[in-house]
Amino acid sequence: MIHEQRQALDEMIVKMRSGRLTRRSFMQRAAVIGLSSSAAVSLLEACGGSSNSTGGNGASTNIVWQSDNDTTNTYKGIVDKFNSTIGKQKGIHVTWLQGPTQTQDMLTKYNNMFRARSHSNDIISIDIVYPAQFAEQQWTVPIDESKWPASERAKYLQGPIKGCTYNGKLWAVPFRTDLGLLYYRKDLVPTAPDTWDGLTKAAQGVSPSKAKYGYVWQASQYEGLVCNFVEVLYGFGGSVLDANDATKVTVNSPQALQALTLMTSWVGGISPSAITTYTEDLSLAAWEQGNAAFMRNWPYAYVKSNNPQESKIPNKFDIAPMPHGGSETAGHSAIGGWNIAINAYSQQQDASWEFVKYTLTPESQKAGAIGASYTVTLQSIYDDKDVLAKVPLFGKLKPILQDALPRPVSPKYVDVSDAIQRNVYKALKKESTPADALKQLEADLKKVVTSK
Repeated sequence: MIHEQRQALDEMIVKMRSGRLTRRSFMQRAAVIGLSSSAAVSLLEACGGSSNSTGGNGASTNIVWQSDNDTTNTYKGIVDKFNSTIGKQKGIHVTWLQGPTQTQDMLTKYNNMFRARSHSNDIISIDIVYPAQFAEQQWTVPIDESKWPASERAKYLQGPIKGCTYNGKLWAVPFRTDLGLLYYRKDLVPTAPDTWDGLTKAAQGVSPSKAKYGYVWQASQYEGLVCNFVEVLYGFGGSVLDANDATKVTVNSPQALQALTLMTSWVGGISPSAITTYTEDLSLAAWEQGNAAFMRNWPYAYVKSNNPQESKIPNKFDIAPMPHGGSETAGHSAIGGWNIAINAYSQQQDASWEFVKYTLTPESQKAGAIGASYTVTLQSIYDDKDVLAKVPLFGKLKPILQDALPRPVSPKYVDVSDAIQRNVYKALKKESTPADALKQLEADLKKVVTSK
């Protein structure tokens, strides 16, 4: 099946499942795209579509949620619960669409959908780096105070909310987040360092005498390098773009020079020379073999590192907040995560908000934490006894999450990220001095943020 046929069929199935397409129309369109009648009937049966149904709960309003990829069926459970309770009361039925495993595939789908001004998906899940881009294109609708007041927003993690905010407006709600963590070997280092200089000295003290490497992180030229760079940069009090004006470049600062100079010194020092090829999995592999005293990675590495079937260091490590530097008193993790937005072309925006609002409830947030170990955004979840019994790590995460920050918020994030990757990597490879790399990064970013 060619790509265009697959897209057309996907949209037909969505409409059939949500009651927007009759059986007859489905069969007619299937014939047009070259599907045999027997194959079309089989698909109809799989969709549960034999009539012009209005949804599984007798609803008069049908909406479709395209989520990110969830292999745990947690999202399905949230949707089913909504449909059988609030949805049933208000005449709303949500159809859940499983997301692709590759974020880029989802972005391609969204680009095609929005350029066609389609409302095939009323609600969409978007990665933390895209709310500003979608807002600039007017693809999503802002969520104002009347829908989600400041008193309610205050109950949620502020870093993800900042990542969803552009030009003073909120363009998505943060369902779940992710964050960089400092892992340290508690059998080698008695306490986690508070500062980046402290980490450097502690790593020098145990490497190579007690561990092959002092510190492993992600220094390959890809998105992971952006996260690592901004974590050190934020720790020194620096920034890439002005938080209140995405067209103002702030990266060429004394704080950034301190940060990049320190990172450059790690390469071939407390970190292997090959660190410039390391991604998350390569860092984790070295760490699990007991070859590093410190590691920067995401929460997924915690469970894997404690698994004796794949790790040599179970129960020999702990996690800590990202260190700080200079005159700063707190470090900041870079966040990842997924957010939920409403399609600006949807004809069911009010009904869509009812479901989006439901994903923020303690019930839904708790389901995400327990069902999939998602680092959800409602702060009270990290104190919930049921959640802590299932995911003990959450007891350590709350204070770190409260200081976490987004990567630069820009409608041109893809190009911003590319500029950071290229110039920081040159400094790490000693192909440019830190000062020259930051000067060039500043020039490149100014071109990006002012381009039309």
